[in-house]
Amino acid sequence: MDYTGLQHAVAEELQWAPHLDASDITVTVRDGIVRLTGFVASLAEKHAAERAVWHVRGVRGLAQEVEVLVPEARRHSDDAIAHRALSVLRWDTQIPGEGIQIKVDHGVVTLIGTVDWQFQREAAEERIRNLAGVTAVDNRLGLRPTTAAADIKKQIERAFRRHTRLHAAGITVDIDGSKVILTGHVPSVEDREAAENMAWSAAGVAEVEDHVIVLG
Repeated sequence: MDYTGLQHAVAEELQWAPHLDASDITVTVRDGIVRLTGFVASLAEKHAAERAVWHVRGVRGLAQEVEVLVPEARRHSDDAIAHRALSVLRWDTQIPGEGIQIKVDHGVVTLIGTVDWQFQREAAEERIRNLAGVTAVDNRLGLRPTTAAADIKKQIERAFRRHTRLHAAGITVDIDGSKVILTGHVPSVEDREAAENMAWSAAGVAEVEDHVIVLG
């Protein structure tokens, strides 16, 4: 796809995406790298724009420069955001809210503490990202390493073998303590994301260093 065609495709995908008003987002493309500028009314919309870009075939990279400008009617004090954030985490049975601390500074929410699984770390960020008045989330939640390196490697390699496309791809798994290092190549961005998500799903993983190259 030529760069002009890719630019139009991304712009159309942004307009098509639900829960996103992309009327103030500008799209430019250079060497397959998409650059988004402009503003949206919420952090959830900014994240939706990012997801939409990665859905478009031919995108090789993303420079996300969209700003969150919360309308006056949807603005809330830092104190109100902090109380709402703690309440949301406390009521979610998948997230150990008692181990998470919240700091809010001009709409930027910082998550501090530790959880057992990467999905809990991601879920906590997603819940906060969807709150009105939040302009950014600084996720500093750490993961508690609980599994030996050899077991982590076996878990991930078994997961890859169960996945038809990843089993056929050339991905190598190396372990450094609780850090997973992925190298090799896959045919699509979706496969690269799937491989990284599978690595994060293994018990005991505290960090994933993804060096997998997309050949498609």
